[in-house]
Amino acid sequence: MVDVSKFRAVALLDRDGTINEEVDYLDDPARLKLIPGAARAIRVLNQEGVACVITTNQSGIPRGYFTEETLSAIHKRLIEMLAAEGARIDGVYHAPSLPDSGDPRRKPGTGMYDDAVRDLGLEGLPVYSVGDRTLDVEFGLACGGKGIRVLTGHQKKDDVPMDFEHLHEARKAHKAFVEEDLFTAAHRILADLILDQAPEDPGLRRKFGHLQKTAKAIEQARERGMRVILVNGCFDLIHGGHISYLEGAKNIADRVVLAVNSNASIRRLKGEQRPVLSELGRLQLLAALRHVDYLTIFHEDSADHVLEILKPDMHAKGTDYTSETVPERLTAERLGVETVITGASKENSSRDIIEVIIERTKAGTI
Repeated sequence: MVDVSKFRAVALLDRDGTINEEVDYLDDPARLKLIPGAARAIRVLNQEGVACVITTNQSGIPRGYFTEETLSAIHKRLIEMLAAEGARIDGVYHAPSLPDSGDPRRKPGTGMYDDAVRDLGLEGLPVYSVGDRTLDVEFGLACGGKGIRVLTGHQKKDDVPMDFEHLHEARKAHKAFVEEDLFTAAHRILADLILDQAPEDPGLRRKFGHLQKTAKAIEQARERGMRVILVNGCFDLIHGGHISYLEGAKNIADRVVLAVNSNASIRRLKGEQRPVLSELGRLQLLAALRHVDYLTIFHEDSADHVLEILKPDMHAKGTDYTSETVPERLTAERLGVETVITGASKENSSRDIIEVIIERTKAGTI
């Protein structure tokens, strides 16, 4: 049973061309094939408390190409395939109607979203629609949320730019986006949820972006002949060791990119009582540091995939590691990324600070 009280947002996911490869009028579960990275994207959204709801127009039913029973079998198989990769779908809704039928369930009508809100208790949560058509972006806007068009289905073959008036304005208002695929879209959603909490923080907006946006900034820096170093960690309660680590990285590179663990990944690594500070709180503090040029967040337990996406020149870890004990060492070697150790000897940690606070609280001295 899914605990809907833990949801922080809703992702309305188109099916064909977004989760599974585009097949005209998919009529057989055997023809299902997941798009690479789609299950991983949904798994990340699951872990970060975003409800994942499939919403799909299915005109093949009234056209007589397949039946409701066949569609149910297709969805059952799709959910099984995703579950095999650790991804969960929280609801599936479809509109069995033709275009121009007037069916309010058919995108961009809001019927499927309304049903999901009623069934899953999603009232008041931020809404993101993700799909391979401009129609999916319009759907998100109609639901009072945002829309992300991915380039893995029809729109990749027939790329209609989102420059007509209503979507042009939505893009200017940061409500409509284009991303490469569902995995990139998931990172966009999670970064957007953070930025929406701090609309008046220009420093954070200047430095912070999701992984793929940060990768483009790094690529531009390297084209200008700059050496880029990646630093990563939880950075829960900022202390001198963190500053020394970052300063050491800045001393040997032109640009420092800091990748910070999400709250959910910290809880998996350090327990349910951590972190002390929220994602936004940690990121705002880090964005203010002069040693940090680019700031991003990652949602998995190690930074291997961060290295794969960003491809920096160097990867720095603090002095509590050696070059042989860095968890991402093998990935760095495979990518040709140099592993370095920076900063002074580690003499404190977030855990030490927390323990001091607890002890003094018990003693009544604070």
